[in-house]
Amino acid sequence: MMHRKASSLNLFLVICLSSFIALTLTVIPLPQWVFYFRPDWMALVVVYWALTVPDRVGPWIGFAIGTVLEVLFVRNFGVLGFGMAILAFMVNRASLQLRVLSFWQQMLVVGIFVGIFKLVTGWLYGLIADFTITGEYWYSLLGSMLTWPFIFILLQELRRSARIN
Repeated sequence: MMHRKASSLNLFLVICLSSFIALTLTVIPLPQWVFYFRPDWMALVVVYWALTVPDRVGPWIGFAIGTVLEVLFVRNFGVLGFGMAILAFMVNRASLQLRVLSFWQQMLVVGIFVGIFKLVTGWLYGLIADFTITGEYWYSLLGSMLTWPFIFILLQELRRSARIN
């Protein structure tokens, strides 16, 4: 029982650390030619944790991380939280199938999941505010897919060093 509590505390701290790093990467200014290809760092962090520990990271954690992102960007409350919750739910449901895929196959499936996340959030922003989904809106999907193997390896090493099962 004590080991489970220590592991849960480690998981909480590691999720907070990885989310903080993802938030930092989200707000770092980029040159104009790379700006549209910026990966959805927070979505990738949610995908990783929902994939590797699906029994402890799910839609509620996704909603909390999305809400923090909305507070950071001063956006309409609930849109990113709802999108991250849907993303975590989809990854939880497919976690057993995703674990057996190669990096390339995972990269494509993660791209599909992040694409659904972007579609849902873009649609909700279109309903709430004056927002139109353009071609540039989808460029970050390519950046997210290309960075997924690196994110997976880095967070896997962080998870191993924190001894999270």
